[in-house]
Amino acid sequence: MYTLSVAADAARRLQTMDHDTDRANAANSERLDLDDTEVSGRASSSTSRGGAPDLAALLRTGEKWGYVDDDGGIHVRAGKHNEDRVVARVPPSKRAETIAKLLLRFQELEDRFAQLQKELRRSKNPTRNLKSLQSFVHWLEGAEAIGDYDSLLGRAHAEISRIESSLARKQAAKLELVERAEALAESSKWKATGEVMDELMQEWKLAGSAGREQDEELWGRFNEARRTFFGRRDAHFAELKKSRAAAREVKQSLIARAEELAPSTDYEGTFVEMQTLLDEWKRAGSAGRDIDDQLWERFRAARDPFFDRRKTHFADQRRHGDKNRGGGPRRDGPRPAGGARPGRPRGGPPGVLRSSLADLVGPLQDLFPADKGSEEPGDDPAVEKNSKRNG
Repeated sequence: MYTLSVAADAARRLQTMDHDTDRANAANSERLDLDDTEVSGRASSSTSRGGAPDLAALLRTGEKWGYVDDDGGIHVRAGKHNEDRVVARVPPSKRAETIAKLLLRFQELEDRFAQLQKELRRSKNPTRNLKSLQSFVHWLEGAEAIGDYDSLLGRAHAEISRIESSLARKQAAKLELVERAEALAESSKWKATGEVMDELMQEWKLAGSAGREQDEELWGRFNEARRTFFGRRDAHFAELKKSRAAAREVKQSLIARAEELAPSTDYEGTFVEMQTLLDEWKRAGSAGRDIDDQLWERFRAARDPFFDRRKTHFADQRRHGDKNRGGGPRRDGPRPAGGARPGRPRGGPPGVLRSSLADLVGPLQDLFPADKGSEEPGDDPAVEKNSKRNG
């Protein structure tokens, strides 16, 4: 078996070649890499003072990673992450130079992996970097190079696993946000739920990418839940705005009617109408808290003068009735014989008595309508009806 150390002598002879000639030969030699880049010999540890590769050193360091079989096939040794395979087959005269190039080629693969790691640290799209790493591993597993595949593939697989774990965590976090949004989609707690939905959106933005396909699917569900809630909220407030506008118009019309009735002296009929306006006000609904307060003040300002005058009117009637009955200081002592009251002549005209009672009962009926049945009947048919019902 042809070992890599056997090629060291040939490497030393190549080392004495003119540097310019070596560069020309490298440019014209058969390409062994997959991305059509030529061997650059950039590794400082494997270059001589003149800049040309130290092929002997490369061959010595590559002894544990490759070998040449009896048929001239150049092999990569098997490892934990790679299999034994042939990476080149050349005649003996080209063997040492080819092996050196294969070793240098692996250094380029190391450099490419280092570049991918830098891009990963700067990138905001780990999915793209994951695909780049996966492509790199696929390429590395079939690369025409000799080197420590086990180490490089191990590091690449570890990086891929790290990214996949990160994407899985982000996917789980976004799925949780989706489920929370969907649970709130039918909520009618407009203010509180709207604030929570805004918080969920901020968390979504901070969650990062979980992969293009996963992001699109989860975003579709998340956005639909938000649209459902905010659509319902917009419809609710549109209807509320409409109903409040209608309530405002009704209440403004009630205020106008109250203002028209305010000067009335028909205390009985107008009182009933004012009460009807109040009932309509209660049924009108809300025009909005601030507007309702303003409208109510106007409504009260229209009603209060009427009720104040009505109160004064009946107070005056009561005082007038007291005077007609000859009301004065009540005398102490026993009644005169026959039950006659002091100050009221016995056997007076019955018409005068009924007139005095009517003056008294009228205001009392307005002030205490529930006591109508307990009043003295007199000549009023309604009062007589109540008296018969109770008696």
